[in-house]
Amino acid sequence: MPASVTTSQEHQELAVAVLDLEDRLRKAEQAIETVGKPNQPSYVLRPEDFGATPGQDCTDAFIKMLEKVDANLQPDPGGGVPVARHTILLGPGPYILSKPWMTAKEGRAQGLTVRGIGKRSTEIVWTGDGPLLTNHDRWMGVRWEHVSFRSTNPAASFMYSYSTGACQDWAFTSCEWRGRWKYGIGLDGPESSNTNSEWRLTNCHVNGAYEIAFLWSGMNPAYRQQDQFLNFWINDCKIEYDSGDAFRFDRGGFVVVTGGSWIIKGARPDGGISRFFHLPPAAGGHADAVQHLTVRGARFELRHRTSQVIKSTWSGGHITFSDCSDTALGFKPYSKDLTAHEYDFSAGAPQVRYEQCDLVGRHRVRAGISGVGRGGIVYDQCTRKNVRTTKFIDAISSGTTPRIADLNIEHRSDGDGITS
Repeated sequence: MPASVTTSQEHQELAVAVLDLEDRLRKAEQAIETVGKPNQPSYVLRPEDFGATPGQDCTDAFIKMLEKVDANLQPDPGGGVPVARHTILLGPGPYILSKPWMTAKEGRAQGLTVRGIGKRSTEIVWTGDGPLLTNHDRWMGVRWEHVSFRSTNPAASFMYSYSTGACQDWAFTSCEWRGRWKYGIGLDGPESSNTNSEWRLTNCHVNGAYEIAFLWSGMNPAYRQQDQFLNFWINDCKIEYDSGDAFRFDRGGFVVVTGGSWIIKGARPDGGISRFFHLPPAAGGHADAVQHLTVRGARFELRHRTSQVIKSTWSGGHITFSDCSDTALGFKPYSKDLTAHEYDFSAGAPQVRYEQCDLVGRHRVRAGISGVGRGGIVYDQCTRKNVRTTKFIDAISSGTTPRIADLNIEHRSDGDGITS
């Protein structure tokens, strides 16, 4: 056989061997990459797959990861808006982000889940100004689980949600917020806004400090339509934070709170009042069925003289506290002068009820000269820590001080013997 033929055959065999070796090397590299993350399905995304290194700035990796989610949205077989085909899995942090992760984007989407491995084990640290997440009439059906968020910038906010029909059905389970924030979750929209509803917090920890509020619903209360921001469920949470309002509903809401530990640990830097529930008035009043607050089985601690459980200026609806206590620090010298609950009935009043509650300090009720309409307050089988007489009600008015009878206040089977 000629030497030239033998050389050509050897070259071919060598080329095949090189290709085989390259294939083996690729498979070996893939095997090395999967060590520590066995059986990871293709629909799971991790920031480390996009170049993130915990403890360093991971902004670009997080942005690329969400871009892949957006690029792979698929039609909903049931006829709804497009659905996500990936879930995001976060490992041990901290993941430091210096630019917003979720930004305004056209179109609507649903079904995103972001899951960590545990409170503070998985932590996102937000160092920038403004909101970390902006949901501009886009994402619905979003779930966050076992993730902590920490701000290092007092000008930071966690989320800004702007809705004209989307931005509904968000749930946080076993999540935590700490650090200093301007606000946590802000719900907004134009005059034609709709939804921004169905928000659920379960076993979460609201920590840190808030210039305005942790959850601020109705950021432009001049828009009457924003009363569509409704349906909030807060279940078994630790609302234990330094200062600011925890939940502020400028445009109303249908709010149900079950259990939990509620503590305001400090005082606002500006000397103002921190409140668990702040229900301000709104231009033009509120729409029907969005002035409803029910709180069951909650324990409140007010550790500073400028703290309150609630201040309400709602003009109708219902407010109920059942099986609650705010007397844990009733032995403190400031407690007897504490205005723990405050209601302004100047423009009308809701039906307010306290059932089997232990109450600290005094309750302030402000009424207009024209009376309170259909509203009033009922105390049913309640007890008090400090003021155990009719002076428990601090009745004030911008005009003539109203009589208790004018305020429709009733005591039933009262533990301190107060009668109506």
